[in-house]
Amino acid sequence: MALPLRFYKQTCHVMTLIYFKQLATDQKKTTVLRHGTFLSEKNYGLFRTMLYQVDGFYVEVYFTRFSKAAVWYRSFDSIKNLQPYLQQIDISSLFQDVSMSR
Repeated sequence: MALPLRFYKQTCHVMTLIYFKQLATDQKKTTVLRHGTFLSEKNYGLFRTMLYQVDGFYVEVYFTRFSKAAVWYRSFDSIKNLQPYLQQIDISSLFQDVSMSR
């Protein structure tokens, strides 16, 4: 049984991954929107994912490409799961900045 979100607000200062996984879907949505920091977006076939950081963990919010409603929340704290997002970051301008400063 998931604890009410108000319990988290009254007793905790930091949302934990374990607690987040116990929340109902509407509570996960509220938590991500209020406390999450948007990091990246990626398309997977018929799905679009948006990656957020919430306190010490990450949340992928899955949408169908034809809907604005979230269909699934995947939460994790492993950096390994960030790999698909890291591959799409262009850092070439960083190398230019370093070579210009020499």
